[in-house]
Amino acid sequence: MKQALHALIFVLLWCTTMSFAQTNCSNIIIPTIDIGPPIALCDNEPTNPAVVTTSSNLPTLEYIVVDLDQTALDGLGPAIIGIDDDGEFLPSDMGITGPANIAVVPISYNIQDFHTVIDAAVNNMHLGKPCCAFVDAIYPNFCATLVIKGLANTNNINGISDIAGILDLILLTSGKDSVEGLVFKIILLENLIKAIPDECLEPMSICYAISPTRQVYTVNETPTINDVSETAPSQITVDASVSGGGMLEYALDPNGPFQSSNVFNNVPPIGLVYVRTVGSQCLSSFPYQTASLAVELADFKVAALSTTNLISWTTLTESNNEGFSLYRAEDGVNFEKIAWIEGAINSTTTITYEYHDSAPLFGKNYYSISMEDTGGSTTFSDVVVVSREEMEDRFNVLAVQNPVANDMLQVTFANNTTGTFEYVIYNASGKTVATGTDTVLEGINNFMIDVSQLNPSVYFFTATKDGFNISEKFMINY
Repeated sequence: MKQALHALIFVLLWCTTMSFAQTNCSNIIIPTIDIGPPIALCDNEPTNPAVVTTSSNLPTLEYIVVDLDQTALDGLGPAIIGIDDDGEFLPSDMGITGPANIAVVPISYNIQDFHTVIDAAVNNMHLGKPCCAFVDAIYPNFCATLVIKGLANTNNINGISDIAGILDLILLTSGKDSVEGLVFKIILLENLIKAIPDECLEPMSICYAISPTRQVYTVNETPTINDVSETAPSQITVDASVSGGGMLEYALDPNGPFQSSNVFNNVPPIGLVYVRTVGSQCLSSFPYQTASLAVELADFKVAALSTTNLISWTTLTESNNEGFSLYRAEDGVNFEKIAWIEGAINSTTTITYEYHDSAPLFGKNYYSISMEDTGGSTTFSDVVVVSREEMEDRFNVLAVQNPVANDMLQVTFANNTTGTFEYVIYNASGKTVATGTDTVLEGINNFMIDVSQLNPSVYFFTATKDGFNISEKFMINY
């Protein structure tokens, strides 16, 4: 029986995959990758979407990721381990750690075709009974299971992963499909459509196309850093490993120099340790500190808000704690002090502190706090990191907040180079009512402008820097 089923699958797949597109869906552009040799990749390193860039005239394009080292339980090919919408993903997010071999296969389709089939089966009637009854006659409990899974509502069918959940109801499998098995299930769904009365499912087509080419990636393992401990004053020892007993090398800076020893002397009080494999040079990092905390910290975290980074920490106890110095770095190594926050001196109750970094850096922002007691001793916290997306524009206005009781207008800029900007405020008639110049720094900037002389009305704020013009409307209503 199993051999016969595989023979049937082979015939159906051969008919479909000769063109990887359906004969009843005309003029389909098949997405095809210009493949190159296998690409070496670390398992914590994102793939490059440009490598698999392709196009199709079908409305949705996704990428099937298969594990070339794992055969699907349908026995037809490598197992599908994930679906990606743009060709950029971390192998580790899909459960793949090196050494491994994976491939990316583009698939284009019209999801509305699947919506139409499900809507018709669930909502149409024929001979006084729901059309689902005719479906269940071929695939028992298909519709009941569809409802249980929430897929009877086509709002929940948004991609290949959801479509695969529907197809699983047609041919039940106990494990991961292959691309070939996925195609076979779609063929079965097409045959189901043909078998149901036309009054239920009007003549329709399921249009899709799967690339005959695939890009292969060779995935290498990233070292695991288990711990970094202080083994002597200003000395740290790194505990790291890689499967298979591969050779590792260590550094305090991602750009090196790297060393074969996992022991560092005369290290800064806080920082990051970097470990990479000698062959593939896959890199991991881990924060360290060389002294116990002066206060008992319960929490230390950072969050990227719209225009600022919010750094917050909670102390359970404080003893002779004069306050906190907040440090920031863009590389996790070279920290600079950006703020001082008064401490509670002595406390046995939970206290939460917050600080808004109003001029965060583009990209990654690393933070640490030092706790300084009244005797002059200083201890450091762990390092926390948050990443901000770089702005596409060199100069951009993020917010213009309407004046409040103090008659000051707050303007927030994002900017990637320090320089001077000029601003003009116009009234609704286009008349200039205020002008000025100021200096804007790299990162997020907040400026206060006195508008106390302006009457309640609608105004327009414009600014110019290095040929870039920005504009925003605001209202004075006090």
